[in-house]
Amino acid sequence: MSAPSRGGVFISYRRQESSDIAGRLYDRLAANFGDDQVFMDVDRIELGVDFAEVIAQAVSSCQVLLAVIGPGWLTATDQDGRQRLDDPDDIVRLEVQAALERDIRVIPILVAGAVMPRAQELPDSLAKLARRNALSVRHESFRSDVDRLLTAIKPILRTAASPPVSPGPVQAVPVEVDPADVVALPSLLQVVRHPTNVNGVAFSPNGRLLATASDDKTARVWEMPSGQQQAQLAHQGWVNGVAFSPDGRLLATASTDSAARVWEVASEQERRRVTHDGWVQAVAFSPNGRLLATASDDQTARVWAIASGQERARVTHDGAIVEGAAFSPDGRLLATASHDNTARVLDLASGQQHAPITHEDSVRAVAFSPDGHLLATASDDQTARVWEVASGQQRCQVTHDAKVIGVAFSPNGRLLATASNDTTARVWDVATGEERARVSHEAKVRDVAFSPDGRLLATASHDDTARVWALVR
Repeated sequence: MSAPSRGGVFISYRRQESSDIAGRLYDRLAANFGDDQVFMDVDRIELGVDFAEVIAQAVSSCQVLLAVIGPGWLTATDQDGRQRLDDPDDIVRLEVQAALERDIRVIPILVAGAVMPRAQELPDSLAKLARRNALSVRHESFRSDVDRLLTAIKPILRTAASPPVSPGPVQAVPVEVDPADVVALPSLLQVVRHPTNVNGVAFSPNGRLLATASDDKTARVWEMPSGQQQAQLAHQGWVNGVAFSPDGRLLATASTDSAARVWEVASEQERRRVTHDGWVQAVAFSPNGRLLATASDDQTARVWAIASGQERARVTHDGAIVEGAAFSPDGRLLATASHDNTARVLDLASGQQHAPITHEDSVRAVAFSPDGHLLATASDDQTARVWEVASGQQRCQVTHDAKVIGVAFSPNGRLLATASNDTTARVWDVATGEERARVSHEAKVRDVAFSPDGRLLATASHDDTARVWALVR
Protein backbone atom coordinates (compact mmCIF):
# COMPACT_ATOMS: atom_id res chain seq x y z
CA MET A 1 0.00 0.00 0.00
CA SER A 2 1.18 3.51 -0.69
CA ALA A 3 0.86 6.41 1.68
CA PRO A 4 -2.51 8.12 1.62
CA SER A 5 -3.13 11.53 0.19
CA ARG A 6 -3.12 14.32 2.74
CA GLY A 7 -5.99 13.95 5.14
CA GLY A 8 -6.02 10.11 5.28
CA VAL A 9 -5.95 7.56 8.10
CA PHE A 10 -2.83 5.79 9.35
CA ILE A 11 -3.34 2.49 11.22
CA SER A 12 -0.56 1.74 13.71
CA TYR A 13 -0.54 -1.77 15.22
CA ARG A 14 1.67 -4.61 16.39
CA ARG A 15 1.57 -7.40 13.85
CA GLN A 16 2.20 -10.09 16.45
CA GLU A 17 -1.08 -9.42 18.27
CA SER A 18 -3.39 -7.21 16.20
CA SER A 19 -3.00 -8.11 12.52
CA ASP A 20 -6.53 -9.53 12.22
CA ILE A 21 -8.34 -6.61 13.80
CA ALA A 22 -6.14 -4.09 11.94
CA GLY A 23 -7.04 -5.79 8.67
CA ARG A 24 -10.76 -5.64 9.46
CA LEU A 25 -10.41 -1.95 10.35
CA TYR A 26 -8.61 -1.31 7.08
CA ASP A 27 -11.37 -2.97 5.08
CA ARG A 28 -14.12 -0.89 6.70
CA LEU A 29 -12.18 2.37 6.41
CA ALA A 30 -11.19 1.74 2.79
CA ALA A 31 -14.77 0.90 1.90
CA ASN A 32 -15.93 4.23 3.29
CA PHE A 33 -13.05 6.57 2.38
CA GLY A 34 -11.19 4.80 -0.45
CA ASP A 35 -7.98 2.74 -0.54
CA ASP A 36 -5.87 5.83 -1.17
CA GLN A 37 -7.04 7.34 2.12
CA VAL A 38 -5.94 4.48 4.40
CA PHE A 39 -2.35 3.45 5.16
CA MET A 40 -1.48 0.43 7.28
CA ASP A 41 2.01 -0.97 6.67
CA VAL A 42 5.43 0.64 6.35
CA ASP A 43 6.89 -2.37 4.57
CA ARG A 44 8.30 -0.97 1.36
CA ILE A 45 11.16 1.13 2.71
CA GLU A 46 13.98 1.23 0.17
CA LEU A 47 17.46 0.04 1.07
CA GLY A 48 19.75 2.68 2.48
CA VAL A 49 17.10 5.21 3.52
CA ASP A 50 16.34 6.35 7.06
CA PHE A 51 13.27 4.35 8.09
CA ALA A 52 12.48 6.83 10.87
CA GLU A 53 12.23 9.62 8.29
CA VAL A 54 10.05 7.46 6.03
CA ILE A 55 7.68 6.76 8.92
CA ALA A 56 7.59 10.43 9.90
CA GLN A 57 6.74 11.42 6.31
CA ALA A 58 4.04 8.75 6.03
CA VAL A 59 2.44 9.78 9.30
CA SER A 60 2.73 13.48 8.38
CA SER A 61 0.61 12.86 5.29
CA CYS A 62 -2.30 11.71 7.45
CA GLN A 63 -4.93 13.57 9.40
CA VAL A 64 -5.77 10.73 11.82
CA LEU A 65 -3.65 7.99 13.36
CA LEU A 66 -5.39 4.97 14.87
CA ALA A 67 -3.20 3.40 17.55
CA VAL A 68 -4.45 -0.18 17.83
CA ILE A 69 -3.65 -1.30 21.39
CA GLY A 70 -4.00 -4.95 22.39
CA PRO A 71 -3.28 -6.55 25.78
CA GLY A 72 0.41 -6.96 24.92
CA TRP A 73 0.95 -3.60 23.21
CA LEU A 74 2.63 -2.05 26.25
CA THR A 75 4.60 -5.06 27.47
CA ALA A 76 5.72 -6.58 24.15
CA THR A 77 9.41 -7.54 24.21
CA ASP A 78 12.09 -8.19 21.61
CA GLN A 79 14.18 -11.35 21.22
CA ASP A 80 16.48 -10.20 24.02
CA GLY A 81 13.60 -9.71 26.43
CA ARG A 82 13.67 -5.89 26.33
CA GLN A 83 10.42 -3.96 26.21
CA ARG A 84 9.85 -2.79 22.65
CA LEU A 85 8.47 0.61 23.57
CA ASP A 86 11.75 1.41 25.34
CA ASP A 87 13.56 1.09 22.00
CA PRO A 88 13.69 4.52 20.23
CA ASP A 89 13.68 2.64 16.89
CA ASP A 90 10.59 0.55 17.60
CA ILE A 91 8.27 0.98 14.61
CA VAL A 92 5.10 1.41 16.67
CA ARG A 93 6.77 3.92 18.95
CA LEU A 94 8.04 5.90 15.95
CA GLU A 95 4.58 5.95 14.36
CA VAL A 96 2.70 7.16 17.42
CA GLN A 97 5.48 9.54 18.42
CA ALA A 98 5.49 11.17 14.98
CA ALA A 99 1.74 11.77 15.15
CA LEU A 100 1.89 13.26 18.65
CA GLU A 101 4.78 15.54 17.71
CA ARG A 102 2.87 16.85 14.69
CA ASP A 103 -0.42 17.44 16.50
CA ILE A 104 -2.15 14.85 14.31
CA ARG A 105 -5.38 13.44 15.75
CA VAL A 106 -4.47 10.20 17.58
CA ILE A 107 -7.32 7.83 18.48
CA PRO A 108 -6.38 4.82 20.64
CA ILE A 109 -8.32 1.71 19.55
CA LEU A 110 -8.52 -0.77 22.43
CA VAL A 111 -8.96 -4.38 21.31
CA ALA A 112 -9.24 -7.79 22.99
CA GLY A 113 -10.03 -6.23 26.36
CA ALA A 114 -6.96 -3.98 26.50
CA VAL A 115 -6.98 -0.92 28.76
CA MET A 116 -5.32 2.45 28.21
CA PRO A 117 -1.72 2.65 29.45
CA ARG A 118 -0.97 5.29 32.05
CA ALA A 119 1.42 8.17 31.27
CA GLN A 120 4.01 6.88 33.75
CA GLU A 121 4.07 3.53 31.94
CA LEU A 122 5.00 5.13 28.62
CA PRO A 123 8.22 6.65 27.30
CA ASP A 124 8.24 10.44 27.71
CA SER A 125 7.73 10.92 23.97
CA LEU A 126 4.46 8.93 24.15
CA ALA A 127 3.14 10.24 27.47
CA LYS A 128 0.52 12.44 25.77
CA LEU A 129 -1.11 9.29 24.37
CA ALA A 130 -2.49 8.53 27.84
CA ARG A 131 -4.70 11.64 27.61
CA ARG A 132 -6.29 10.70 24.29
CA ASN A 133 -9.92 9.56 24.41
CA ALA A 134 -9.99 5.88 23.40
CA LEU A 135 -12.53 3.70 21.60
CA SER A 136 -12.99 0.06 22.56
CA VAL A 137 -13.60 -2.23 19.58
CA ARG A 138 -14.93 -5.67 20.51
CA HIS A 139 -15.40 -8.72 18.34
CA GLU A 140 -19.06 -9.10 19.30
CA SER A 141 -19.92 -5.45 18.51
CA PHE A 142 -17.33 -4.76 15.82
CA ARG A 143 -19.72 -3.21 13.29
CA SER A 144 -21.39 -0.78 15.68
CA ASP A 145 -18.05 0.14 17.34
CA VAL A 146 -16.47 0.94 13.98
CA ASP A 147 -19.57 2.89 12.95
CA ARG A 148 -18.83 5.18 15.90
CA LEU A 149 -15.25 5.51 14.67
CA LEU A 150 -16.36 6.38 11.13
CA THR A 151 -18.72 9.02 12.49
CA ALA A 152 -15.84 10.60 14.42
CA ILE A 153 -13.38 10.50 11.51
CA LYS A 154 -15.61 11.76 8.68
CA PRO A 155 -15.66 15.46 9.65
CA ILE A 156 -11.89 15.44 10.16
CA LEU A 157 -11.23 14.02 6.69
CA ARG A 158 -13.85 16.25 5.10
CA THR A 159 -12.04 19.34 6.38
CA ALA A 160 -8.65 18.01 5.30
CA ALA A 161 -9.95 17.06 1.85
CA SER A 162 -10.85 20.65 1.00
CA PRO A 163 -8.93 21.86 -2.08
CA PRO A 164 -5.48 23.25 -1.26
CA VAL A 165 -5.49 26.98 -0.75
CA SER A 166 -3.93 28.76 -3.69
CA PRO A 167 -1.38 31.37 -2.67
CA GLY A 168 -2.84 33.62 -5.36
CA PRO A 169 -2.01 37.24 -6.08
CA VAL A 170 -4.75 38.55 -3.80
CA GLN A 171 -3.31 40.64 -0.98
CA ALA A 172 -4.60 40.63 2.56
CA VAL A 173 -6.06 43.94 3.67
CA PRO A 174 -3.66 45.57 6.16
CA VAL A 175 -5.15 46.41 9.52
CA GLU A 176 -3.91 49.51 11.29
CA VAL A 177 -2.93 47.69 14.47
CA ASP A 178 -2.26 50.27 17.14
CA PRO A 179 0.63 49.36 19.48
CA ALA A 180 -1.71 50.00 22.40
CA ASP A 181 -4.01 47.22 21.14
CA VAL A 182 -1.31 44.54 21.28
CA VAL A 183 -1.80 42.08 24.15
CA ALA A 184 1.20 41.49 26.41
CA LEU A 185 0.83 37.69 26.22
CA PRO A 186 -0.42 36.77 22.73
CA SER A 187 -2.52 33.62 22.41
CA LEU A 188 -1.06 30.64 20.54
CA LEU A 189 -3.16 29.80 17.48
CA GLN A 190 -1.12 27.21 15.60
CA VAL A 191 1.98 25.02 15.91
CA VAL A 192 3.66 23.33 12.95
CA ARG A 193 6.56 20.93 13.42
CA HIS A 194 9.69 19.74 11.69
CA PRO A 195 11.86 16.83 12.87
CA THR A 196 14.58 19.33 13.88
CA ASN A 197 15.45 23.04 14.12
CA VAL A 198 13.22 25.56 12.34
CA ASN A 199 15.30 28.48 11.06
CA GLY A 200 12.98 30.68 9.05
CA VAL A 201 9.33 31.61 8.62
CA ALA A 202 7.29 33.70 6.16
CA PHE A 203 3.62 34.40 5.45
CA SER A 204 2.30 34.43 1.88
CA PRO A 205 1.09 37.85 0.68
CA ASN A 206 -2.55 36.88 1.21
CA GLY A 207 -1.84 35.40 4.64
CA ARG A 208 -3.29 31.99 3.76
CA LEU A 209 0.01 30.09 3.76
CA LEU A 210 3.00 29.88 6.07
CA ALA A 211 6.43 28.77 4.86
CA THR A 212 9.08 27.32 7.16
CA ALA A 213 12.78 26.50 6.73
CA SER A 214 14.47 23.72 8.69
CA ASP A 215 17.68 21.83 9.38
CA ASP A 216 15.78 18.72 8.17
CA LYS A 217 16.82 19.89 4.66
CA THR A 218 13.30 20.95 3.71
CA ALA A 219 11.17 24.01 3.40
CA ARG A 220 7.50 23.35 3.95
CA VAL A 221 4.33 25.26 3.18
CA TRP A 222 1.36 25.06 5.53
CA GLU A 223 -2.23 26.15 5.16
CA MET A 224 -3.40 28.69 7.71
CA PRO A 225 -5.21 28.44 10.02
CA SER A 226 -5.57 24.63 9.79
CA GLY A 227 -1.84 23.87 9.86
CA GLN A 228 -2.26 21.30 7.09
CA GLN A 229 0.98 20.78 5.14
CA GLN A 230 0.59 21.78 1.48
CA ALA A 231 4.11 21.42 0.08
CA GLN A 232 7.55 20.07 0.95
CA LEU A 233 10.64 21.29 -0.90
CA ALA A 234 13.99 19.53 -0.51
CA HIS A 235 17.61 20.72 -0.52
CA GLN A 236 20.82 18.78 0.04
CA GLY A 237 21.63 20.84 3.12
CA TRP A 238 19.94 22.70 5.95
CA VAL A 239 17.42 25.28 4.81
CA ASN A 240 18.15 28.62 6.47
CA GLY A 241 15.52 30.98 5.07
CA VAL A 242 12.33 31.31 3.02
CA ALA A 243 10.58 34.14 1.20
CA PHE A 244 7.38 34.36 -0.86
CA SER A 245 7.27 36.32 -4.11
CA PRO A 246 5.01 39.40 -4.11
CA ASP A 247 2.27 37.51 -5.98
CA GLY A 248 2.60 34.47 -3.68
CA ARG A 249 3.10 32.02 -6.52
CA LEU A 250 6.81 31.41 -5.87
CA LEU A 251 8.85 30.53 -2.81
CA ALA A 252 12.59 31.14 -2.52
CA THR A 253 14.73 29.01 -0.22
CA ALA A 254 18.31 29.44 1.08
CA SER A 255 20.44 26.45 2.02
CA THR A 256 23.78 25.26 3.32
CA ASP A 257 24.13 23.31 0.06
CA SER A 258 25.40 26.65 -1.34
CA ALA A 259 22.25 27.18 -3.41
CA ALA A 260 19.17 29.32 -3.38
CA ARG A 261 16.20 27.96 -5.26
CA VAL A 262 12.92 29.37 -6.51
CA TRP A 263 9.92 27.03 -6.52
CA GLU A 264 6.37 27.14 -7.79
CA VAL A 265 4.30 26.74 -4.65
CA ALA A 266 1.33 25.01 -6.28
CA SER A 267 3.30 22.40 -8.25
CA GLU A 268 6.38 22.17 -5.98
CA GLN A 269 8.52 22.43 -9.13
CA GLU A 270 11.92 24.11 -9.04
CA ARG A 271 11.97 27.14 -11.34
CA ARG A 272 15.43 28.61 -10.77
CA ARG A 273 18.63 27.77 -8.91
CA VAL A 274 21.55 30.11 -8.19
CA THR A 275 24.74 29.22 -6.35
CA HIS A 276 27.33 30.78 -4.07
CA ASP A 277 30.76 29.62 -2.91
CA GLY A 278 29.45 29.06 0.62
CA TRP A 279 26.27 28.52 2.57
CA VAL A 280 23.31 30.67 1.55
CA GLN A 281 21.85 32.26 4.66
CA ALA A 282 18.94 34.37 3.42
CA VAL A 283 16.76 35.16 0.40
CA ALA A 284 14.52 38.09 -0.52
CA PHE A 285 12.37 38.97 -3.54
CA SER A 286 12.34 42.45 -5.02
CA PRO A 287 8.98 44.27 -4.83
CA ASN A 288 8.29 43.59 -8.53
CA GLY A 289 9.17 39.91 -8.14
CA ARG A 290 11.79 39.95 -10.91
CA LEU A 291 14.92 39.91 -8.77
CA LEU A 292 16.17 37.67 -6.00
CA ALA A 293 18.67 38.74 -3.35
CA THR A 294 20.82 36.15 -1.59
CA ALA A 295 23.19 36.43 1.38
CA SER A 296 26.04 33.98 1.83
CA ASP A 297 28.95 32.76 3.93
CA ASP A 298 31.16 33.53 0.91
CA GLN A 299 31.19 37.16 2.15
CA THR A 300 28.79 38.41 -0.53
CA ALA A 301 25.18 39.31 -1.08
CA ARG A 302 24.08 39.06 -4.69
CA VAL A 303 21.11 40.11 -6.79
CA TRP A 304 19.91 37.80 -9.55
CA ALA A 305 17.43 38.09 -12.40
CA ILE A 306 14.99 35.27 -11.74
CA ALA A 307 14.03 34.82 -15.39
CA SER A 308 17.62 34.30 -16.62
CA GLY A 309 19.53 33.43 -13.47
CA GLN A 310 22.09 36.12 -14.30
CA GLU A 311 23.83 38.02 -11.51
CA ARG A 312 22.88 41.72 -11.56
CA ALA A 313 24.65 43.16 -8.50
CA ARG A 314 26.97 42.18 -5.67
CA VAL A 315 27.85 43.53 -2.23
CA THR A 316 31.03 42.27 -0.54
CA HIS A 317 31.73 42.31 3.18
CA ASP A 318 35.46 41.62 3.32
CA GLY A 319 36.35 38.67 5.51
CA ALA A 320 32.89 38.21 6.99
CA ILE A 321 29.72 36.14 6.51
CA VAL A 322 26.71 37.95 5.06
CA GLU A 323 23.65 36.65 6.89
CA GLY A 324 20.79 38.95 5.88
CA ALA A 325 19.47 40.83 2.84
CA ALA A 326 16.39 42.95 2.17
CA PHE A 327 15.07 45.14 -0.66
CA SER A 328 13.57 48.53 0.08
CA PRO A 329 9.84 48.79 -0.71
CA ASP A 330 10.56 50.75 -3.92
CA GLY A 331 13.19 48.22 -5.00
CA ARG A 332 15.93 50.83 -5.35
CA LEU A 333 18.02 49.81 -2.33
CA LEU A 334 19.47 46.56 -1.01
CA ALA A 335 20.38 46.27 2.67
CA THR A 336 22.77 43.58 3.92
CA ALA A 337 23.70 42.27 7.38
CA SER A 338 27.15 40.89 8.12
CA HIS A 339 29.39 39.38 10.77
CA ASP A 340 31.75 42.34 10.21
CA ASN A 341 29.44 44.17 12.68
CA THR A 342 27.85 46.29 9.96
CA ALA A 343 24.74 46.62 7.88
CA ARG A 344 25.20 48.25 4.49
CA VAL A 345 22.79 49.86 2.05
CA LEU A 346 23.48 49.73 -1.69
CA ASP A 347 21.79 51.92 -4.31
CA LEU A 348 21.18 49.36 -7.05
CA ALA A 349 20.94 51.91 -9.85
CA SER A 350 24.13 53.85 -9.11
CA GLY A 351 26.13 51.17 -7.32
CA GLN A 352 26.86 53.62 -4.52
CA GLN A 353 26.82 52.51 -0.88
CA HIS A 354 25.54 54.51 2.07
CA ALA A 355 27.77 54.87 5.11
CA PRO A 356 27.85 51.55 7.03
CA ILE A 357 25.58 51.10 10.04
CA THR A 358 27.57 49.71 12.94
CA HIS A 359 26.87 47.45 15.91
CA GLU A 360 29.23 46.14 18.59
CA ASP A 361 28.92 42.56 17.28
CA SER A 362 27.74 40.61 14.22
CA VAL A 363 24.63 41.89 12.44
CA ARG A 364 22.28 38.99 11.69
CA ALA A 365 19.26 40.44 9.91
CA VAL A 366 17.88 43.59 8.31
CA ALA A 367 14.37 44.81 7.44
CA PHE A 368 13.01 47.97 5.81
CA SER A 369 9.92 49.70 7.18
CA PRO A 370 6.92 49.65 4.81
CA ASP A 371 7.51 53.29 3.80
CA GLY A 372 11.22 52.66 3.24
CA HIS A 373 12.33 55.46 5.56
CA LEU A 374 13.64 53.20 8.32
CA LEU A 375 15.93 50.18 8.52
CA ALA A 376 15.90 47.70 11.41
CA THR A 377 18.96 45.63 12.31
CA ALA A 378 19.37 42.60 14.62
CA SER A 379 22.71 41.90 16.27
CA ASP A 380 24.70 39.54 18.45
CA ASP A 381 25.26 42.52 20.75
CA GLN A 382 21.78 41.66 22.13
CA THR A 383 20.11 44.66 20.54
CA ALA A 384 17.87 45.46 17.62
CA ARG A 385 18.05 49.02 16.35
CA VAL A 386 16.04 51.22 14.04
CA TRP A 387 17.85 53.70 11.80
CA GLU A 388 16.85 56.49 9.40
CA VAL A 389 17.88 55.25 5.97
CA ALA A 390 18.65 58.70 4.54
CA SER A 391 20.78 60.00 7.42
CA GLY A 392 21.98 56.81 9.11
CA GLN A 393 20.87 58.22 12.47
CA GLN A 394 19.66 55.79 15.12
CA ARG A 395 16.00 56.25 16.03
CA CYS A 396 15.37 53.41 18.46
CA GLN A 397 17.15 50.59 20.32
CA VAL A 398 15.64 47.55 22.05
CA THR A 399 17.43 44.91 24.10
CA HIS A 400 17.17 41.15 24.68
CA ASP A 401 19.03 38.88 27.09
CA ALA A 402 20.97 37.14 24.31
CA LYS A 403 21.81 37.51 20.62
CA VAL A 404 19.06 38.98 18.43
CA ILE A 405 18.78 36.93 15.25
CA GLY A 406 15.63 38.10 13.43
CA VAL A 407 13.73 41.34 12.93
CA ALA A 408 10.56 42.41 11.10
CA PHE A 409 8.33 45.48 10.78
CA SER A 410 4.55 45.21 11.00
CA PRO A 411 2.65 46.10 7.79
CA ASN A 412 1.85 49.60 9.09
CA GLY A 413 5.39 50.13 10.37
CA ARG A 414 4.33 50.92 13.93
CA LEU A 415 5.55 47.67 15.47
CA LEU A 416 8.88 45.87 15.39
CA ALA A 417 9.24 42.15 16.10
CA THR A 418 12.52 40.59 17.20
CA ALA A 419 13.73 36.98 17.58
CA SER A 420 16.41 36.06 20.08
CA ASN A 421 18.55 33.26 21.41
CA ASP A 422 17.04 34.06 24.82
CA THR A 423 14.11 31.84 23.68
CA THR A 424 11.73 34.78 23.23
CA ALA A 425 10.28 36.83 20.43
CA ARG A 426 9.13 40.30 21.38
CA VAL A 427 7.04 43.05 19.84
CA TRP A 428 7.98 46.69 20.35
CA ASP A 429 6.46 50.12 19.72
CA VAL A 430 8.76 51.65 17.10
CA ALA A 431 8.01 55.22 18.18
CA THR A 432 8.77 54.70 21.87
CA GLY A 433 10.88 51.52 22.05
CA GLU A 434 8.42 50.14 24.61
CA GLU A 435 7.93 46.36 24.73
CA ARG A 436 4.32 45.50 23.88
CA ALA A 437 4.30 41.70 23.76
CA ARG A 438 6.45 38.68 24.42
CA VAL A 439 6.16 35.01 23.42
CA SER A 440 8.38 32.10 24.41
CA HIS A 441 9.71 28.87 22.94
CA GLU A 442 11.67 26.01 24.51
CA ALA A 443 14.83 26.94 22.56
CA LYS A 444 16.36 29.75 20.52
CA VAL A 445 13.96 31.81 18.40
CA ARG A 446 15.52 32.31 14.97
CA ASP A 447 13.03 34.28 12.92
CA VAL A 448 9.84 36.33 13.10
CA ALA A 449 7.22 37.45 10.57
CA PHE A 450 4.02 39.47 10.76
CA SER A 451 0.93 38.36 8.85
CA PRO A 452 -0.06 40.72 6.03
CA ASP A 453 -2.92 42.15 8.12
CA GLY A 454 -0.58 42.72 11.07
CA ARG A 455 -2.73 40.81 13.55
CA LEU A 456 -0.61 37.64 13.76
CA LEU A 457 3.03 36.92 14.51
CA ALA A 458 4.86 33.80 13.32
CA THR A 459 8.00 32.58 15.08
CA ALA A 460 10.60 29.95 14.11
CA SER A 461 12.57 28.12 16.79
CA HIS A 462 15.20 25.50 17.42
CA ASP A 463 12.60 23.67 19.51
CA ASP A 464 11.57 22.18 16.12
CA THR A 465 8.43 24.29 15.79
CA ALA A 466 7.06 27.35 14.10
CA ARG A 467 4.19 28.97 15.95
CA VAL A 468 1.52 31.51 15.07
CA TRP A 469 0.30 33.94 17.73
CA ALA A 470 -2.64 36.35 17.87
CA LEU A 471 -1.32 39.81 18.79
CA VAL A 472 -4.71 41.44 19.33
CA ARG A 473 -7.94 40.19 20.82
